[in-house]
Amino acid sequence: MQREQLGKWLLGAAALSTIIVPIGVDAVILAEGHMNNPAWLPHAKLHCAMSFFAAVSLGGAALAVLTRPVTDKFSMGLATFLSCSFYIGLIAAGFWPGTSYGFIGDPVLGDFPEPQIGGITIYPNVIASVITIAIALTGYWLTSQVNESGKINQPLAVKDS
Repeated sequence: MQREQLGKWLLGAAALSTIIVPIGVDAVILAEGHMNNPAWLPHAKLHCAMSFFAAVSLGGAALAVLTRPVTDKFSMGLATFLSCSFYIGLIAAGFWPGTSYGFIGDPVLGDFPEPQIGGITIYPNVIASVITIAIALTGYWLTSQVNESGKINQPLAVKDS
């Protein structure tokens, strides 16, 4: 597999992760802690639903960019940004006062223990975010290498029409 194709495949995987993982986890696996949680106000559920639609929009836009027949550095950077934005937002949101990556004290799920490895708290949503961002950045790196002619920001690969 060519470097550019592998990079596009990795960017596509990150884009699909952006579409599938937030909805799969928050709306299906942990629905009782999120959208079906009776302790949540309707307005809080609105923000959760907004995050679902944002994830689908960002991942879908990244996939749309990736389906273009030309692989240029700007397009791959845009696809990377779109694939990473949701996850960067998730990581950043955990630093907002009053938020938590975990479920300690949740009235529905109970005191969900925070996972720890070697005494360090490890949150699965943060780990998944970091992995997806790393996959997207690797994809970008693979697609953004200088092409054969040595020109930067020129099409790297063109599909035959």
